Amino acid sequence: MSQWGKLDRFPLPGTVMANLGSTTVVTSQNQLANIQIGYALVLGNVEYVVANVLSGTTFTLDVAYEAANTEGAVSFAAVQQSPKTLRTYGWGGEGAANLLLGANTVNARNVYGIDAKEANVQSNKNRGFNHPGWVHYQTWVNTQGTTRYRTETLVAMSKNFNKSNVDFNVGLDANEDATVQDNDILVTRQPSNDGRTANAQFPGASFSFDAIGTNGMVVNTSWQKSPNLIVWTDVINTPYAGAVGFTGNTTANLVVSNVYLGINTVNIYIRASLSGNSATTVFTTPVQILANGPQ
Repeated sequence: MSQWGKLDRFPLPGTVMANLGSTTVVTSQNQLANIQIGYALVLGNVEYVVANVLSGTTFTLDVAYEAANTEGAVSFAAVQQSPKTLRTYGWGGEGAANLLLGANTVNARNVYGIDAKEANVQSNKNRGFNHPGWVHYQTWVNTQGTTRYRTETLVAMSKNFNKSNVDFNVGLDANEDATVQDNDILVTRQPSNDGRTANAQFPGASFSFDAIGTNGMVVNTSWQKSPNLIVWTDVINTPYAGAVGFTGNTTANLVVSNVYLGINTVNIYIRASLSGNSATTVFTTPVQILANGPQ
């Protein structure tokens, strides 16, 4: 039996049945091609270790099933073919909160399954994740207060490692997004003034940008405003004091009206906060709402 699995996380076909307090799991379809002793069986998004394979449809866990306090058919079931004896599924670097999820979700070493798309995400490259496969990862803060990263590819996989099984808007891969992100947000055009800047004759202005999410990820937009480029607050689509209006605050085009009627709006800065599933939040370049500026 191979020490290293060929997939990070793979959703199991058919129905998976589990009962609270029991270590026995029964599947409606033969899973011998997918499940082996030592793999992580993901039930209700909690990883358990497969202790034994009794048949093609019956398996035992190393601890009793407790995922999500549900019984019977499991809403989500998958197999994670992580390195078997290391018993690491990427959870070691996720923080103490995972202690609540059971003994099998916190591990001594941090080994992550990196698929081809994750290897191309810039934030992952910045941490040293540059190749698909099983990768050992460490991070620490040195005496100068600088965060350092160290990665080592333990087993390199093909360029197709797991990528056909991942829906990056759902995040159907290992619970590792705090360290290994599935997507990037790319700003292809920074906010610019569309038309006139605000002045006494034209008291409004609009600003727009262009951005895309990798791997088909949906990008969510929220505009923010600041008087000093330090303190930022969200823009809301309702009139402010003095009837200053903002519309389009969740779109790529923000319209500001009646700038001169609001003492806190003249010459303020705006930017867009961009987020998406399993991606680092990105902020566009701040742009100023110029009052008395050129046409």
